[in-house]
Amino acid sequence: MTTRREFVSWCSRVVAMSGSLPRDLLAQTSAITPLVPGPEVDRFKIAQRQLLVRYGVSARSRYVKLGKPALTAHVLEAGRGEPVLFLHGGIGTACHFAPLIGLLQQEFRVFAADRPGCGLTDKINYRGVQLREHAVDFIAGVMDGLQLPTARIVANSLGGYWALLFALTHPQRVTKLVLIGEPAGSAPTQPQPPLEPASDSLENMRAIYQLRVSNGDRLSNELLEEGLASARIPGVSLAWATWREQDKGQLRTFNLRSELKRLSPATLLAWGDKDYNGSPALGQEMAAMAPHAHCEVVPDAGHWAWIDRPDLCASLTAEFLKRA
Repeated sequence: MTTRREFVSWCSRVVAMSGSLPRDLLAQTSAITPLVPGPEVDRFKIAQRQLLVRYGVSARSRYVKLGKPALTAHVLEAGRGEPVLFLHGGIGTACHFAPLIGLLQQEFRVFAADRPGCGLTDKINYRGVQLREHAVDFIAGVMDGLQLPTARIVANSLGGYWALLFALTHPQRVTKLVLIGEPAGSAPTQPQPPLEPASDSLENMRAIYQLRVSNGDRLSNELLEEGLASARIPGVSLAWATWREQDKGQLRTFNLRSELKRLSPATLLAWGDKDYNGSPALGQEMAAMAPHAHCEVVPDAGHWAWIDRPDLCASLTAEFLKRA
């Protein structure tokens, strides 16, 4: 079996030979870049551990090799009980869910995955990638690697959009679906995103994250430190920039509305009343279109509702997931 070190060495030789490769072949071989150990990765691992400790999460890291997309995904595993897969949003990582995981780990076996290009999962250049197929394949590959024929899924923002795509494609594998915060692109028109500073200091990370919560005082220093360390990992910014470039604003939850009548898993939308991406009315409209969905408004909460109201989000999630 090829080790990770041997695979990295092989990829390095491919890069060295890239000048003689045809352009189309080069695009295929350079889409995925293995996570390379280094000081940035080491600092992120420390920050991740400190964030998990801050919220009392006892988790271990697992690395799952996927066949399609052909990458290694990092997954945090914590707790015991029925399996729940967490999918984070666009600029997040798996451990951003630490406040929620800490409250659910006594009742559920939690798996939180870093999406491609994020955290400790391999990096990706999304140019030329079929995004909808990629999202579905990634979730299927992670579940297969974890030997989960089925799972409950909890997701936020872009992770929520990915979860909807997966549930529409493989409804038999999703027992229940919880979407906390607006699934990316739920409004009929793409809102103009607020100007954000560069993610190169703790002060800037606070300014970026404050847009996503109702009360900035609820942002722990450990969350800010982890976010800054994540942004400094080589390949993270490229993945996010090329996703947005390739997406062109077309892959949006609003464009799934005609498909929601086929959304068979029971679905909870937990929507912060101060979500800067759109009001809870959007979630209520979506819930009315799906056969087994309902929307709960989370008061005094933003896009990252579980940061603002961890206890309420945990109780809503646990009660829904345990309901027959």
